[in-house]
Amino acid sequence: MNESTVLKELRGAIDRLRTLALVALDMEESHPLALPEPPQSATVAAYEQHMTTISSQVAPSHRPLLDKSLRDYRAGFPDRAGSYLQELVGKFLQDPEYATAFSPAAQRQLHDYLTDLQEI
Repeated sequence: MNESTVLKELRGAIDRLRTLALVALDMEESHPLALPEPPQSATVAAYEQHMTTISSQVAPSHRPLLDKSLRDYRAGFPDRAGSYLQELVGKFLQDPEYATAFSPAAQRQLHDYLTDLQEI
């Protein structure tokens, strides 16, 4: 696993989730029963690229979390998509196979990512 690749792709995914969440908040203010608008295809493609790159770096058992995150992102639900990433980052910090794969600096970044994901 390449630590810098995973961190970079997670940061990009979190930024895209944050942007989608801001759009969803605007929609909620316009009509209380409005469903979220799915993001545009270019935005989905960028998020999908983040998920694909991370998938190539993690154990197969963790890939379903990335697939679920992508599914919910496509549907316009940043909170649900973020919850799957939050679970994945938690596993990075707790699972012995990942805990040793990340440097102390990277582990601090992962903790920061958890905080960011909780805010979404």
